[in-house]
Amino acid sequence: MKTSLSKESVYGITKISFDFKKPHCFLNRYYESVEVVKNFAERGYSHFVITFSGGKDSTATLIIAIEAALLVRDKIERIDVFYADTGLEIPVIHKFALEFLEFLRNFQRIKNLPVEVKIVHPEPEESFWACLIGKGYPPPHQRFRWCTKRLKIAPVERELKMLINPSKTLVITGVRFNESQNRNNRLINSCSRGGECGQGVWFQNSSRLNVGYLAPIVDWSDCEVWDFLNIYAPCLGYPSEKLEPEVYNGRGTRFGCWMCTVVRQDKALQKISSLPLWSHLRPLLLFRERVREISYNPGSREIRKDGKLGRLKVNIRRELLKELLELQKRVGLDLITEVEIKIIKKFWDVNKKRE
Repeated sequence: MKTSLSKESVYGITKISFDFKKPHCFLNRYYESVEVVKNFAERGYSHFVITFSGGKDSTATLIIAIEAALLVRDKIERIDVFYADTGLEIPVIHKFALEFLEFLRNFQRIKNLPVEVKIVHPEPEESFWACLIGKGYPPPHQRFRWCTKRLKIAPVERELKMLINPSKTLVITGVRFNESQNRNNRLINSCSRGGECGQGVWFQNSSRLNVGYLAPIVDWSDCEVWDFLNIYAPCLGYPSEKLEPEVYNGRGTRFGCWMCTVVRQDKALQKISSLPLWSHLRPLLLFRERVREISYNPGSREIRKDGKLGRLKVNIRRELLKELLELQKRVGLDLITEVEIKIIKKFWDVNKKRE
C-alpha cells in the first residue's frame, strides 16, 4: 500500500510523497530534510536555532540545517547553535560535542554563514547537585522528573528569549521516532491530543515563545542516521564518522546524563566504560547506583506532614557530597564546582534554621 505524506496542505511547503514499502536510501531522506528546512527559510524563517547535544540525531540535524542554509544563504540572517552543558554529560560525548562545536567555528565551508555557537549552563542554584545534595530532592524518576527542565530546557529558553525574532525564529531539533518505544508512545499520544509532539513533529508553532519548531529527521530510521553520518557527511567535510566507533562504541545506544536515575540501567556508560580508553569511568556507574539505593531507603528520607517520603535527610546529603568529592579525585574529572559546593552548604544552613 502506498502511503503519501503531503505537507503542502498543512504547512504550505513543497509536497513530498513516497512509498513507505520501498527501502529508502539515506540520501533520499537527506535531500527531503534539506528541502524542508530550505522551504521554511524561503517562507521567512530567517533565524535558525539548532539544539545540539553531541548525539547522533542532533549531529545529523545540525549538519542538515547548515547544509540547507548554504543553499539559501541570502535568506538567512542568523544561526544560533545551542549546546546545554548540564555538567552531567557522559565525558566521551561531552568531549565530542565540544570538539565538534570548535570544528564548526573554524570550518571554512560555512565561513560565510552567520553561525554563532552558544554553550549554556543551568543556574548554579538549579544545578543537579544543588537540587539533589543541597535541597535534598530525591533522584529523578518517572513521576518526578525534575532534572530536564532545570538542566536543559530553562538554560536554552533563557538565552533564546533574548534572541527571538517573532515569526522568524525556527527552532530545529533532532527529535525522532524509533529512538525507543517509550519515545514513540509519547509522540503518538501527543499527536492524538493535538499537542506539539514533544518538540514538534515536522513542524508546529509555539504560541508561548512565538517560534516555530521543526524536526527534519523525525521519520528517519537509526540506520539512515548512521549511514548519513558515516558515509555522506564526511564527504561534506564533517568529522561525524567518529561518532559510531569512538563515542557510541557501536549502535543501539541512547545517551543521557551519567547520573540519570530515570532509566534502570545506564547501558551507554556501560558500553563506553568497556573501552580501555574510558575504563576509568566505571566508578561513575557505582555512584549512580549508590544514589538510587539511598533514595529507595525510607530511612534516608524526611517524612512530610502527610506521612509521605520527602527530601533526603541532611546527614545523607553531607555523606553524598563527601563521596562525590572522593569520586571526583578517583576518576580525575571535574564533577562539581566550588560555586555549587558553596550553594549546597547555604541550602543546608537554610534547612537547619527551618528545623
